[in-house]
Amino acid sequence: MKLIQSLNIGFLFLFIYGCSIDYSKDIETLELSIKSSGVLVHRLTKMEEVPVDSFIAGRTKKLGSDSYTGILQGLTDKRYVETLSVVDTSLRLYPKTILEVDVDTINIGGRILTEREKFTSGFFQPGSQDIFIFPLVSDALDIDSDSDIRHTIHHEMSSIFMRKYRFDMIGFMANNGNLFEYWFDQAAILNSSHNGYYANSELLEQGLLTYYSQTTPENDYNTYVEIVFSEPVLMSKFCSSYERIQLKYEFIKAFYLKISPDFQPVFDRINCTAS
Repeated sequence: MKLIQSLNIGFLFLFIYGCSIDYSKDIETLELSIKSSGVLVHRLTKMEEVPVDSFIAGRTKKLGSDSYTGILQGLTDKRYVETLSVVDTSLRLYPKTILEVDVDTINIGGRILTEREKFTSGFFQPGSQDIFIFPLVSDALDIDSDSDIRHTIHHEMSSIFMRKYRFDMIGFMANNGNLFEYWFDQAAILNSSHNGYYANSELLEQGLLTYYSQTTPENDYNTYVEIVFSEPVLMSKFCSSYERIQLKYEFIKAFYLKISPDFQPVFDRINCTAS
């Protein structure tokens, strides 16, 4: 009993110590590092900072109430630092000249607590070059936070590039199998029956990388980009195993290299030749 009490006191001390850590220097350093890449970063602290037309379709109901006003769950300093670190390393894959021109601000919140958007890990603001990411969604979905942040950043940035540089979506879709049709409904993924994030063999044969890729052509394109940038080993496995995936990968590669030849190192990490 005394041993247990001693351990409890020790854990309490560590908890109090952890809560008392000052992360302000780390935050300042990482925010400046991100700024040096050509992008501003902003920490979201209230729902009023989240663009209403980006998260409300019709009326969005607050969890556990009859209110239609959203609530933003904030980040602890520790979690904010962890998120900034992932953002910082992710942006290093992009040419600074592109970031300076094509991306303005990455806004970081915790989680939007509304019935419709409780699983929204990120979006870009249409008509702007601003991105919003919400890393606490990974906790609700029980997935790796760092990986989810990386995927989200590249996913949303690809939407900005798609519009600005006029990605040929018809040409991209032409590489799909004829046994597949998009749902054209993003919310449908919440009610679909599947295991995990990455697609099963049937969808992979049709040229789809994830279950979410089925929702819209844009999300199909987005998921290619996020895996190219975040998971080069996995992308190599997919494109060396499935002909349609290799064709769509090469389509993405050509598009990004047309934006800037300085994206070449990203694609040098991927090998579509079967071993």
